[in-house]
Amino acid sequence: MSASPYTEETMSLQLGPLKRAKTYELVVKTIKDEIFAGRLRPGDRLPGERQLSELLNVSRPSVREAVRILEAMEIVRSRPGNGVGSGLVVSTEPSRALSNLLGIHVALASYSVPEVLSVRMALEVQSVRRIATRVDRIDLSQCADTLKRMTDPQLDREAFLDLDTEFHVGLARASNNTLLGDMMAALREAVRRPMADAFDNDDDWAERAVTLMSEHTAIFEAVSRGDADEAESLVRHHIEGFYLTESGELPETT
Repeated sequence: MSASPYTEETMSLQLGPLKRAKTYELVVKTIKDEIFAGRLRPGDRLPGERQLSELLNVSRPSVREAVRILEAMEIVRSRPGNGVGSGLVVSTEPSRALSNLLGIHVALASYSVPEVLSVRMALEVQSVRRIATRVDRIDLSQCADTLKRMTDPQLDREAFLDLDTEFHVGLARASNNTLLGDMMAALREAVRRPMADAFDNDDDWAERAVTLMSEHTAIFEAVSRGDADEAESLVRHHIEGFYLTESGELPETT
């Protein structure tokens, strides 16, 4: 008699019937699979509700629910009208969805602020190093313009924070790596609230603004002259210095 194929370890497994996916979930997965396969691209128009229902052989309510989920995930957007660009269109703004998702998870404490800062540090270092080593092929005019606007003494704290974000995201986008730029935009948005609170609660704001402006200028000048090592050192000092002042401890960095 042959030995039983079931061991004690196997018998201890808690296995049960697999849950069947709801029809609208299968519709969502199908659309996502088409995007992953490259057959749906940003800006492409999807078939209408009735046509999707017929193509997928599912009910129109299932298609309607799937569309609601895809819109909530900002994978597709509904554009009014009857023209070529109207109807259900694949999103052309993935960075906004990424920012929203990260922001929500930080708010829910799924990702702590120090964790976000650790990734931000790695991305910013990569950004400035990429720029510095390719500075003769990089357009830094937008970053220069942002710096100029930050010198306005009439700026309030919120406006300064907006320009601060614009400067850092602008550096990431100037590195000519689209994903790097989108990730930086998402990470900055994710920590916007704690940064705004820090700005609002700073009793020495005028002096702090001058310091931050000086550090931004030094970073910009380092990348402009192609000094990657100096640019990296300045970015690390800039990020660590701000959060050391606000939290009393350095964020973990990679």
